[in-house]
Amino acid sequence: MVKKIFLIDGGMGQELIHRSKKKPDSLWSARVLLDEYDLVVELHKDFIKAGANAITLNSYSITPYRLEKHNLTDMFITLQQKAIAAAKDAINQIETDIKIKILGSLPPLIASYQKTIGLDKNDALEAYKKIVDIQERNVDVFLCETVSSIEEALIVSEVALQSQKPVWLSFSVDEDNGALLRSGEKLNDALKEFDKSKIDAFLVNCSPPEAIDKAVNIMKSYSKPFGALANGFETTKPLFPGENVSVLNKRDDFNETKFVDSVVSNIENNASIVGGCCEVSPDYISAIHKRILNLNYTITNEIGGF
Repeated sequence: MVKKIFLIDGGMGQELIHRSKKKPDSLWSARVLLDEYDLVVELHKDFIKAGANAITLNSYSITPYRLEKHNLTDMFITLQQKAIAAAKDAINQIETDIKIKILGSLPPLIASYQKTIGLDKNDALEAYKKIVDIQERNVDVFLCETVSSIEEALIVSEVALQSQKPVWLSFSVDEDNGALLRSGEKLNDALKEFDKSKIDAFLVNCSPPEAIDKAVNIMKSYSKPFGALANGFETTKPLFPGENVSVLNKRDDFNETKFVDSVVSNIENNASIVGGCCEVSPDYISAIHKRILNLNYTITNEIGGF
């Protein structure tokens, strides 16, 4: 039986920083939607041209609490809608024989890589519901991404599972030990918590390839399809709430060859959903697309078709 691989895009926010002519702030990718909308559309298109069968909404930083810091709370609905429009515009402008899927983004509400969600549970549930209500009719999957604690996973998945869409739960693991979440909790404990749930797939994202490899070795023992989306940062430790990822440095050794080798290793370890996170450009996605085909795997665009 030929192994089927679902290939998604790479990192939007960091790549937009590289492409933009404007200095980023803590809204980074959301700010580009306001000031340089066409950049977002073109980047989505570049990922599709590279071979991605799914693109993720450029809405990672569009949460009520991030917008509040910039006195842009009243722009929440407008920005979410612009992120949706950018994805749809990109798909409509590309000639392709396959139906490109859209992943809805359910990100950390205040800041990435934190040990706790940083909010009262009811406030967090309400914030996620606002995002789901806007995105649901326009996306094919909800991606709960960069989840750093079991607490955060429980809250975001509670809302996502009330939708009528498949839900992928993606954890961010410790840079030095992929067996741990950023919170210090065991990845095993997090997966056990959700293994019998209605979550459709497990992922790990925005973590170094070495940590991802260790996490994949743990995920493969569970019953759900799983995948991996590595980043190319030296470290995320200098990032504090309110800052943007432009303060982080790319690893000198994070190149297309290293990325592709890591992804292929994960596929050989039974990962079926692959792509990238921060510092993974369309060129990286193109490289892994070519390698997957050269290995005679099938790239599928069917959610759950793996």
